[in-house]
Amino acid sequence: MSNFSFYTANEVYAEKYFQLPKVFFTNEKYKKMSNDSKVAYAILKDRFSYSVKNKWVDKQNRIYFVFTVEELKNMLNCAEGKVAKVKKELTEMNLLFQERGGSTWINGVKVNTPNKLYLGKPEATAEDVYLIDQAESQASTGIAKTANPEKAQSNNENTGIAKTANPEKDDDTKDSSGIAKTADNLFYTPSLDTNRHIIDPREAEQEAVLLENFVTLMQDDSIATFVPENVLNLIKTFSSTLKDAKKTVKIIHNAKYKAEQVLQTKIVFEELPMYGVNTNELYNTLLKAYQKQKTETVNSMDNLIFTYVKNWFIEKAGQAVLQANQQPKSGPKIPMHDWSESV
Repeated sequence: MSNFSFYTANEVYAEKYFQLPKVFFTNEKYKKMSNDSKVAYAILKDRFSYSVKNKWVDKQNRIYFVFTVEELKNMLNCAEGKVAKVKKELTEMNLLFQERGGSTWINGVKVNTPNKLYLGKPEATAEDVYLIDQAESQASTGIAKTANPEKAQSNNENTGIAKTANPEKDDDTKDSSGIAKTADNLFYTPSLDTNRHIIDPREAEQEAVLLENFVTLMQDDSIATFVPENVLNLIKTFSSTLKDAKKTVKIIHNAKYKAEQVLQTKIVFEELPMYGVNTNELYNTLLKAYQKQKTETVNSMDNLIFTYVKNWFIEKAGQAVLQANQQPKSGPKIPMHDWSESV
């Protein structure tokens, strides 16, 4: 027991938890749901509360929220295929409804807005209510006997929750059930900050919009990047924020520049096909780096991407350019006549 970490009263409200509806475990309809879908619903419901706070409602007064596929992948620690499966299951259970997003203009660029997500209310039958109430009743009335069944009277005197909470005001701390006020007296501390971990949901939605349109923003004429569209899409898939995605692009640029320094030659990415280089290999190179992150312990993903991309430019792209530059330029052969013989 020396290594066991106990909770204290002041720590109860300091931590945040996702909440699962109890009906998921009593109703036969929801019992069939996968645990992944149940957890996903709890995560979505947590974001749902931010929508209530910020009054995100549509014209029909229905509350909606935004949660991108990338966020779900990171939260559930799974692949995109499982996210699709979870969303499909929640939709089939009438617990999730998606409405396709529209478009808006940001700095003169037309960008797409993420889908609006709506949560459905779980159905609770009379039997569900009975089962939940019965379980709660058994849990609340069995505390004293469970603690020490051989000394029930001693428990009532010495371990009574209300008396422990405030022995001088025993009657005032109890209501008809002896439970609700007990919880308040035991755990409530006015000085506790229960909102210190809440992130402004508007920032999350704005970040989601920017990341969703990362490829479009990077292809703007004012941004000089050689990174092709398929690689940009790959970076977007494995990035949590727009800042992370743009940093990865910068790492690729730096890796190319370092390769040029090593080889002492200029590499123009757009001209590589002329030298017989398959530029899709850059996509595969970056994909290998992301795959290694998923299967092995990686101390620095930035260093891994830099190394993989730099080596590709040195060993594949750069070598092809050097070999082409070392070959003599071919041209039409001019026949030479030895006029000395005809004199």
